[in-house]
Amino acid sequence: MIFIKLTSTLHKLNLMKLKITLLALFSCALLFAQNFKEEQLPTPDKLNPFYIGPLFTSTIHYGVTPPNYNGKVILFNHGYIDLNQTQFLFDNSFYKEVYKEGYQAVFVATTRGGGIWVNGELLAEAIDIVTDKYNVDDVTIIAHSNGGKASEAAMIHYGKKNKVNQVFALGTPYWGTYLANISQFPLLNWAWKLTGLNEGAVTSTTYYCRDVVRPYFDNNPNNEPEKFVVLGSCGYFLGSNLLARAAFTATGNVLLPVQGANDGVAPYRSTLRPGAEYVFRKNDSRAFFDHLDVSLGKFSWPYVKMYMQNRAAQSNVLVSENTNPYKTESDYYILYSDNEYDKVVFDKNSSFAIANIIHEDPTATFNIFDQQGKNLTTTKQYSEKPNATTITLTENNTTLKSDSRFAAFIKQDNSIKMTLELQPAEHPILKVDFSAGAKNLETPESIEVRGILTKTATINGTSLREIPQVVSFQKKEDGYYLNTQNLDDGVYNIFLNGESKGNFKRSIISGFVVGNINEGLATTATQENLASTTTSINITPNAVKDFATLNISSDINKDQLQVNIYDITGKKINAFELKNNQQRSFDISNQLAPLAGGIYILQLNDNQTFKFVKE
Repeated sequence: MIFIKLTSTLHKLNLMKLKITLLALFSCALLFAQNFKEEQLPTPDKLNPFYIGPLFTSTIHYGVTPPNYNGKVILFNHGYIDLNQTQFLFDNSFYKEVYKEGYQAVFVATTRGGGIWVNGELLAEAIDIVTDKYNVDDVTIIAHSNGGKASEAAMIHYGKKNKVNQVFALGTPYWGTYLANISQFPLLNWAWKLTGLNEGAVTSTTYYCRDVVRPYFDNNPNNEPEKFVVLGSCGYFLGSNLLARAAFTATGNVLLPVQGANDGVAPYRSTLRPGAEYVFRKNDSRAFFDHLDVSLGKFSWPYVKMYMQNRAAQSNVLVSENTNPYKTESDYYILYSDNEYDKVVFDKNSSFAIANIIHEDPTATFNIFDQQGKNLTTTKQYSEKPNATTITLTENNTTLKSDSRFAAFIKQDNSIKMTLELQPAEHPILKVDFSAGAKNLETPESIEVRGILTKTATINGTSLREIPQVVSFQKKEDGYYLNTQNLDDGVYNIFLNGESKGNFKRSIISGFVVGNINEGLATTATQENLASTTTSINITPNAVKDFATLNISSDINKDQLQVNIYDITGKKINAFELKNNQQRSFDISNQLAPLAGGIYILQLNDNQTFKFVKE
C-alpha cells in the first residue's frame, strides 16, 4: 500500500516536472521567436509570383522540405534594403535550385536599413530557431550584400560560429562602400534615394569598416575566415534588370574613380574579406553582373553549388590588392547644386574639366553659364544616363545649373592629388598632403586645408544627428594635420577640402572613429536614432532672404560676440562682432545680405555652430 502511494506520488511529481519542462520549453520557444514572424512557403512550383507576405516585419520564411532532403539547411539572408521576398520571388531561382538539390531552404528577413549589429543579433536568433526546428547542428548561409556582414556579426560577436558551417557572401562590402560615406554627409542625404542607404548605413562606410568592423572581427579569437567564400562582381553597367541597371550605372560611376571596379554598390576590393576564399578575380569575365544580379540564383548558384559539393576541388583565387585602407586620394572637387557660390574653376595649367554628376531627378537637364550669364550649353559635350550625367567643360569660371538637385565631381587634366591619411589610435591623427603630376613640378606653398566635421553615430552604430562643426588642419613640415584629442567618442564624417587659390581645389568625403572599439561595442546597438543635439543658437528665419535674426538662448559672459560665417567647404566667408548687452536677439540682416544663395554655417565664439540657408 505504501509502495503504491509512493509510486503514485512519484508519478504525479514526474508529471509535474514534465509540465514544468514543457512550459519552460514553450516559453523559450516564444522567447526565441518573439522578434520574428514565421511563414510557411509552398513548394517552388506552387509559389504565387504575386505572393506578398510580411513586408516590414522580421520574418522567417520556411521552404518546403524536399522529398530528397539531404539533411542540410541553407539559410538565406538579404541585403541592406532588400525585401525577404526578393530571395525567392522576382525571377530569383535560388529556392527552386536548392529544393531540387535536396536542401532545406530558409529565408530570414532581419531589418531593412538596420546596421550590422542590429541585423547580426537578429540573425543569431534566427540561427538558433532554425537549427532547433530542423534538429541540425549547423546551417550554411547564403548572404547578399549587408547580410554577409550580419553573418560575421552573428558568428563572432553573438557567438553562433559553431552553428554555421559556411558563409557564401554575394557582393558583400566587407571594407565598406563610398556610397555609404556620401549617405552620411548631411548635405547629400537626398542621394539616399539613389543608393538605398540611410542613417543606418554608418556601419557600411569605408571608415567604420576600417576602424571598427575589420579590426574587431579579423583579430577576434572566434574568427574563422576559412568559413567564408566570397563572390565579388564588377559589372555595374551590365545588369539584367533595366531599372536596376540605370541606378547601378549612376552609383557605379561614382564608385569607379574612388574604389575601382564595382557592382554598383560593392567595390570588388571591398568584398575581399581577409582569409576568405575568392571565387572571382577582379574584372573576371564570369562575374560581369551588378549588385542585384549577384543575389540571383541563375548567376550565383552554379558557383555556390560547386563549392558546396566539393570545396576542396575548387581552386582558390589568389588576389593581390595593394591598397592602404588608411589612405584616401582625390583628384577632384565637389560642387553642390544648392550653392550659387559654387563655380567651375579650372586648376592652373588645366585646359578642360570633366563633371561627373549624380542628380536626384533621373531626367535632369543642365545649363552652363559664363561669367556674363551667357548660356554655353549648346557648345558642350554630354553623356547622359538616368541619375548620372557627364559633361565636358572647356571654358573656365562657369556656373552649372539644373532643374534637379545634384552633386558634381569635377575632375581635371591637372594631376595634383590630395591624400588623406589616418594614423590609427583611439584618438586618430589625420594627415593631408599633396602630390604633383607631370604638369606641376611642385605644389604651391599657399594651401588651406579645412573641413566640415559631423558626428553621425556612436561606436556601436546607433545613429546621431549632431550639428556640423568647422575644422582647420595645421600646417607642418611634412603635411597638414588634425588632432582629434578633444573629440568625444563616436563616428565622424568629414567633408575635407584643400585649396590653393588660383591653383587647384580638391575634396574628399571620408571619416574616422574616436574611442575604444571594444568598450563601444559592449553596449547594445539600436536601430532608433538618438535625439538630435540641441544648440543654444539659431537664426530666424532659417531660410534667410531679406531679414535675419540671431537668437541666443543662454547667457554668454563676453563683452563682444565673435561671429564667423563659413560655406559648406569650411571656407570663411565673413566675420563680424556683436556687442553683447545681454539681449537674446541680434539683427544680422546687413551682415548676411551680401552672401550668395546657398548653405552656410554660422559659428559663435569659435565653438557653437548653426547651419542656415541663404536664398
